[in-house]
Amino acid sequence: MAKRKTASKVQKRAKLRSGNSAKRVKARKASRVAKATKRTVAKAKPKPAPVKKAARKVKQPVAPVVETVAVEVLEQPAPGVIIVTEVEETEVRKAS
Repeated sequence: MAKRKTASKVQKRAKLRSGNSAKRVKARKASRVAKATKRTVAKAKPKPAPVKKAARKVKQPVAPVVETVAVEVLEQPAPGVIIVTEVEETEVRKAS
């Protein structure tokens, strides 16, 4: 038969308390023997609970800028003669 694996000696992380067990419980009184021999033991801390990240805002697509310029020029080079010049120009600028 195969040998059973031995548990690792490395200290495991403590489990997060859930529900009513998270409430503090009255501490037990230490016995006289425990008071006499003080031991310093590193306690395993539970991993911090994952923090929910805020959803990123989606940028609205910006419409390109359309600019239309209309120019009318009225000229009177001689009395009784009128020249009308009309120019219309449309410019489309990319959104930045």
